[in-house]
Amino acid sequence: MSARKVVPLLVTLAASGLVSLGAQAQSSMAMYGVVDITLGSYQYAGTKGSADNERTTKVDGNQMVTSFLGLRGTEDLGGGLKAGFMIETFLRPDTGAAGRMDTDVFWGRAANVWLEGGLGKLTVGRQGNLLFGQVVGFNPFVAAFGLSPAVRLTYGKWGNDRGDSGWSNAVSYSTPKMGGVVLTAQAQAGESTDKSEGASYALGASYSAGPFAIAGAWQSLRSAEAPKANFAIDQRQTFGLVSASYDAGFTKFFGQYGQFENRHFAGAVRIDTIFYQLGVSVPVGASGKVLASYGETKEKAVEGGTTPKTRHGIFTVGYDHWLSKRTDLYVAVMMDNEKLPNFEKGYSYVAGVRHAF
Repeated sequence: MSARKVVPLLVTLAASGLVSLGAQAQSSMAMYGVVDITLGSYQYAGTKGSADNERTTKVDGNQMVTSFLGLRGTEDLGGGLKAGFMIETFLRPDTGAAGRMDTDVFWGRAANVWLEGGLGKLTVGRQGNLLFGQVVGFNPFVAAFGLSPAVRLTYGKWGNDRGDSGWSNAVSYSTPKMGGVVLTAQAQAGESTDKSEGASYALGASYSAGPFAIAGAWQSLRSAEAPKANFAIDQRQTFGLVSASYDAGFTKFFGQYGQFENRHFAGAVRIDTIFYQLGVSVPVGASGKVLASYGETKEKAVEGGTTPKTRHGIFTVGYDHWLSKRTDLYVAVMMDNEKLPNFEKGYSYVAGVRHAF
């Protein structure tokens, strides 16, 4: 059966009650998702007159959040133990296409099963990357691939992560919250027959108490799956990140600092990168927020790489207004500035609507 037919079939089955987790009263299943679409005028940093620096006005999707459709279910196994599953597919609402891009796997957002009890949670399958979870958890634009400086400079269009926001072939374990602390470990199997790709690992810790939260995470990346390119023998990237937030009531403050190190890559990706981000979220009445964030990366070549020392800064300011618990309208302006000879700044202007179901 083709991927194009899978989602309509699942929707029909879910709506008719034919899909279930079993007959037990403590089992449940839900269909859910988000659709995000915008009208905007987009321009990014690049050589003046180049395709990157040209302005384009278009209807686009996924500026504030990447649209997706998901199914999840849980079953109470008794004795405080639960089991569940999650499958989620990205989509592009401006065209109706599946995935974030043509090369994306169909269930690219999630495809996993999990067990959770008093000792914590174990998840097996494709799942969110631990470092990506921290990136989106400590910036005011959250998972906005189109607008968030933090996301764009790590996992997005200008990001230096060689993996993906999700890990395939992955296993993760998170402890229960203990005095405000949660510890997490994650591993991704390389699974290449020629041993060119190795296992990847990530470790994280977070603490939250009242208005304050802090987290740190580190990963060693030795493998990647579609839509990112496979690794070659001896290639490795490490990424460490420290993040914090404080909600003062009148404003919520965010800050992040991280470092990428690349080893044995070729050409322009032979770089090390320092990343930081500062942001605020300011409530406006009961339904609105002003969001502002500045992020910057500093790149330098290693091992004879060809990339010159580069500073890339992105500043975004926007207003997000919630019409209900599930629907919001937003506007934003983003400045994209990569400081290279003959490069010009780019300015994008976006108005969008997001609906969750």
